[in-house]
Amino acid sequence: MLDELGVLLSVVPADEEAERYRHAIIEDNVLHKTTVSNRERTFKFLRRLYALDPQVCLFREMRRLSLYAADDTKLLTGLLAMAREPILRECLGMVLNIPVGDSLGRAQFEAWIRAFAPGQYSESMFISFSHNLYASFYQFGYLGESVGKARTRIRPKSGIASVTYAAFLDWLQGMSGIALLQGDYSRALDLGTDEHVALLQAAGRQGLLKVAYSGGVLELAFPGFLKNNESRLTP
Repeated sequence: MLDELGVLLSVVPADEEAERYRHAIIEDNVLHKTTVSNRERTFKFLRRLYALDPQVCLFREMRRLSLYAADDTKLLTGLLAMAREPILRECLGMVLNIPVGDSLGRAQFEAWIRAFAPGQYSESMFISFSHNLYASFYQFGYLGESVGKARTRIRPKSGIASVTYAAFLDWLQGMSGIALLQGDYSRALDLGTDEHVALLQAAGRQGLLKVAYSGGVLELAFPGFLKNNESRLTP
């Protein structure tokens, strides 16, 4: 539902509180849903995946960094979805293990979810999950054009916004230094070390974060990302 999220963010100012997002979807019907029940379902789904609350730092900082996103808008919002939805985050590992240029189809997602959660869902739910996962990673930018019943695995489009946000998510988990590039979210960018560091440095020059890199030693800082009542995990 990245298109719906994009519409919502375009009509709700960044400084609004959580209630304004609910009001825009249910009362104003900015997403043009035909029934109240559809509006309520859409709101609950978007809130679960994206929080829609500036008091949640994951959403607040994604929204702020989205102002600096270009081709990486879908990856940026995808990282937020992965941070909030464990199945997406776990499935990412399977996707990244498929070499760029190889085919990846819905059947492989079904095989993955069956192995990840054996016996936990009905047959119809396993199939539904596989369709949703397949569609999600296509929207996030990991899958290209259709080749028969599959799509070509591609690298998602990264930029200064997504590389900053991924580093922030891994930093929140207690990671630091060059090891942070191997964190779950930084790995999601699917970048080589040199390209990754270059993008971080470009983000630093734009003032999105503080970056120092010399002799293979990487230091990152995120001033202003957290409020006084928020903290990262202890390294």
